[in-house]
Amino acid sequence: MIKRYQSDKMNELWSLKNRFSKFLEVELASLYALKEKRVITEKDYDKLLKTRFELDEILKKEKTLKHDVLAFIEVCRESLGEEKKYFHYGLTSTDVVDSSNSLLIKAANNIIEERLENLLNVVKKKIQDTKEIPIMARTHGMYAEISTLGMRFYRFFESLNRMIMNFKNSRKQIEVIKLSGAVGTYSILDDEHEELVRKKLGLFKSKGSSQVLSRDRHSNYLNCLTNLACIIEGLAIDIRLLSRSDVSELNEGFSKFQKGSSAMPHKKNPITSENLTGLARMMRGYMSMSYENIALWHERDISHSSVERVMLEDMTSLIENMINKCVDLIDNLVVKEEIMKKHILDTYETAFSQKILHQAIDRGFDRIEVYERLQKLSFQALSEKINLSSLIKDDNFFKSTNMNIEKICDQNKYVNEISILIDKLMTK
Repeated sequence: MIKRYQSDKMNELWSLKNRFSKFLEVELASLYALKEKRVITEKDYDKLLKTRFELDEILKKEKTLKHDVLAFIEVCRESLGEEKKYFHYGLTSTDVVDSSNSLLIKAANNIIEERLENLLNVVKKKIQDTKEIPIMARTHGMYAEISTLGMRFYRFFESLNRMIMNFKNSRKQIEVIKLSGAVGTYSILDDEHEELVRKKLGLFKSKGSSQVLSRDRHSNYLNCLTNLACIIEGLAIDIRLLSRSDVSELNEGFSKFQKGSSAMPHKKNPITSENLTGLARMMRGYMSMSYENIALWHERDISHSSVERVMLEDMTSLIENMINKCVDLIDNLVVKEEIMKKHILDTYETAFSQKILHQAIDRGFDRIEVYERLQKLSFQALSEKINLSSLIKDDNFFKSTNMNIEKICDQNKYVNEISILIDKLMTK
């Protein structure tokens, strides 16, 4: 992952040195289990705990061996005495790789979950700050009815909650141990050994692995991250659309010395929102590879390996980057209430047409007849730029309904109802 889209924490976590450190953590945990089962002595175990490696030495050996795990094992053994015969005892390379990947993913998930909690808190505050700010809701890109900006953020909040729940559930399927041996039959080390290692490493149990963990686990987990990216992208697109010059209801924050365009000094481009859209595309692109990794030959091939060396780091780094950018985007959002109010006025009260329709139906009038008459008056209001309530008051058909049009078209009452609804939904 290029530094531009990776935090220092993620960069350190996925560094080559840390990957090999996790290899060693798995190896030492397995040796702990051997000690507990009295396969090795306490004395040998204490010596084995002193295992060390140099990254440069591993990379040098890998050039000859063409196998990173074997290069790691040989370098580690060189730091030991006679007790080295027990290093990597009963393990196959993928026992180490898959279990260490589980540790790396667990550490990445802890970072992601912390970032998500921060995002939720920022969104909750924004909902409260904007729940009474009226805005025209759009369907098919067209003015529909009055909503509030807070309702927009509430929908994002609710989607986030669902994605976080899925993410937490997927952690239990991906942060798992794998020490079932060369073909998954525990031919050297039994399942009790694996259980001891699992508890030592703080991982979840896996069932029925072959030489590798089933890659549907990884695909399901990465799909959760990608869905989260798509949810963030949805908010970003909403902000992009509302930032257009001909709409201009929202704008991204623009710092004092920021530049929008290299050619046009007047520009304030929605660069963060557009960047989030691009990063979401990258996440979806990786998902196709994740699906391809599920079907492997027999008990194992390594067609998935090269993909995961890049994909796991990139996708966890990208989603953290997206979450952090989303926090900044929401925190610094410029809300243009006056323009929102102007756009509501530009509907000439046609935004209340559905409420008027149902008031008439409730009074016993035929739906089709009311709809057709109301549609004609709405089009006239928009064309002649006259408030719908004025046309309805002069219309003989609607006079017979005895409806209180001013009350129906009371924007403040409508916004207050939405605000109450948001409070109710937030407490459920």
